[in-house]
Amino acid sequence: MVVSGNKILIVEDSELQRRILIRWLTKNGYETIEADSLTGARDIITKDNVDVVLLDWELPDGTGIELITELLSSAPTGWLPIIMVTSHKQPDNIKLAIEAGATDYISKPAEEIELLARIYSSLRIKTLQDQLRETAIRDVLTGLYNRRYINERFEQEFQRCRRHGHECSFAILDIDFFKKVNDTYGHDTGDRVLKILATVLKDALRKSDIIGRFGGEEFVILFPETKLKDSINVLDKIRLAVSELEIVAENDTSFKISFSGGLAGGDISIFNEPAEILKIADKNLYEAKSKGRNCLVG
Repeated sequence: MVVSGNKILIVEDSELQRRILIRWLTKNGYETIEADSLTGARDIITKDNVDVVLLDWELPDGTGIELITELLSSAPTGWLPIIMVTSHKQPDNIKLAIEAGATDYISKPAEEIELLARIYSSLRIKTLQDQLRETAIRDVLTGLYNRRYINERFEQEFQRCRRHGHECSFAILDIDFFKKVNDTYGHDTGDRVLKILATVLKDALRKSDIIGRFGGEEFVILFPETKLKDSINVLDKIRLAVSELEIVAENDTSFKISFSGGLAGGDISIFNEPAEILKIADKNLYEAKSKGRNCLVG
């Protein structure tokens, strides 16, 4: 069921048209954000959780078709409904928009009832799509993203940041002596350690940071728009906090854990593909282990 409060991005260079759409949407319980260019829309979609995009065809810095094509190849989240709202009424244009990836198409001047119906329909489909996607991209034990999704997002963020000249950092973390934890305290306690670290990472990092479990005791973090030194500083604070945690096993014995980490990235213009960054981060993780563990190398 679609509920009120969904966030609608209006991409329209006419202030009058934006005001009309905002009035219709807000009185029906939707939250609105507005952009008058492709550049503004990109920034909002990257940083905010948008549920539906209402997109004009002609914009000052390009066409709505360009944005649709870009979103299909590098959308930060799952399926994002895009409804074209445009004065182009020719069948060829409708065909072009739908083939490019638009979810729906409304000709200007739009009718309020029709617009609300199309948005409702798009949100209903998005709800089902999101439920299916969450099942497919999550690690069952920790609730973090799984390896497949991390690889997909890393590719998307790498291309996006490279295209716009932004920095991006990547980290691989490994729990120190995790086999010993399992052997000494049992696999149930080992699973609880994994969940604890997952919770600490989720609570300490930004919503824009992408956290996943690669498998076993290995975690990965993608830091979009982040300098390498800044990601190291953030993770080092988390590392210190984790090393102070007291974990109680099922036999009431307490113990502590730590993790080592390898980081890479920052200025990614020197790289051709994300696999190169991953390889350096993995090498740095090995170096952190060789230095005695419970440290970061980047």
